[in-house]
Amino acid sequence: MRSEGLLLTALLMSASGLVQAASDCSRFDKLQQKGPETPSISSACDTVFPEWGGLRSDMVDHGFLAQFQLLTNLTYDIAGNWKNKPNYIGQRLTTGNVIATNITYDLSRIGFTDNAQLNFGAMYTYNNFKAIGQDGHVAVNELSIYQPLLNDRVILHYGYSAWLNYFYGLYLGSSTASSALGPTSVMLNQAGLPSMKPSPGFDVRIFSENKRWYDHFGVLRSQSSDGLRADAEYNTYGLRWKVPHAGTLVINEIGYRVNSAQDLPMTWVRGGSVYNKTPYFNYNTEQEEDNTWSHYLAATHQLTQPDSSLPFRGWYIDGKTNYAPQNRNVFAADASLTLFSIGPFDSRPSDMLSFGLAYNKFSDDARRYFKRHGSNAESFSTTASTAYTMRVSNGIYWTNQLAWTHHPSFTPKEDDAWNVLTQIVINL
Repeated sequence: MRSEGLLLTALLMSASGLVQAASDCSRFDKLQQKGPETPSISSACDTVFPEWGGLRSDMVDHGFLAQFQLLTNLTYDIAGNWKNKPNYIGQRLTTGNVIATNITYDLSRIGFTDNAQLNFGAMYTYNNFKAIGQDGHVAVNELSIYQPLLNDRVILHYGYSAWLNYFYGLYLGSSTASSALGPTSVMLNQAGLPSMKPSPGFDVRIFSENKRWYDHFGVLRSQSSDGLRADAEYNTYGLRWKVPHAGTLVINEIGYRVNSAQDLPMTWVRGGSVYNKTPYFNYNTEQEEDNTWSHYLAATHQLTQPDSSLPFRGWYIDGKTNYAPQNRNVFAADASLTLFSIGPFDSRPSDMLSFGLAYNKFSDDARRYFKRHGSNAESFSTTASTAYTMRVSNGIYWTNQLAWTHHPSFTPKEDDAWNVLTQIVINL
């Protein structure tokens, strides 16, 4: 199970109470990107230069908000498993680098509903572990419209998006920058939900009157079933309408969500299913099936609220489980449990600490297929990890993680991995 920069549950946190620039930078946040379960940057206040010398104010006055994020990390397996070519992140010294920009425009200025926005994102990503498809190209990763209707009871979102960011709650924390890494599932990505390069589609969120219950439905072009690396090569610059071995994917999630407030702990419970009309290789028949599917359940709950003035602070527990048919998927089932704290120390309310456990059940059908073809494969994988993210200064976060994995590769068989990761994120 990989836990590098990936990729875990959104908790809404107001950074304006923690960081104040010379002027009221929180007024920029009305134009923050809307839609993803966890934003890249939680607030314009949580950037190195909130005002940009007055440029950000001028842009907001004209309906625009722009942000940049820089990320670099290193991962290395200190156990020194060198007997095979790299089969997992860290088996050789692994470096990941991201340069991302996001620009939004307030569409209510040209006749759309209140809070509607145009969202454009571009990203450069490079990772020397080639299998994950971060190929060193600049690509569009978002070109979409977010449109609330009926007093925000219905939310439409349509265009090109990396759709895994809009469902499930992959990250822990208020933003990807400040998230302490933990175990995560690859199964929705395996089922075809795009995570890096975008695909065309739309989703609709329908909320109950009190905005706590919701149904979230999406239809989109699947990621290629040839894998992350192939999908990245097919969709080099991010705006291809069709790619090989990628059909129509439908996802539906039903959930209940309450955000942290004074004397009200955060709770988020959700479950969903994916059906993907895309050819997937069947390990039993050794021919292609015309579809795959997956199911998931997830829950996040805040256990403590030690500071009434910052109700998001405290300990949380997060659990997830996923299932997919084993005749056409390497990962057949998984379960994870994460205990994490936002603001673990009174003096550091923006830091985050996490402890995670995860179990992956590999497909018996896939294992038998590889054995028939002369390769041994594992039946399961387990991971235990701990991570700490420190807010170094305004807009700068430093994460360090240690993760032990038993059976880090499906095939070939590998010794236990002890991955150490260090990561710096800078918000501009």
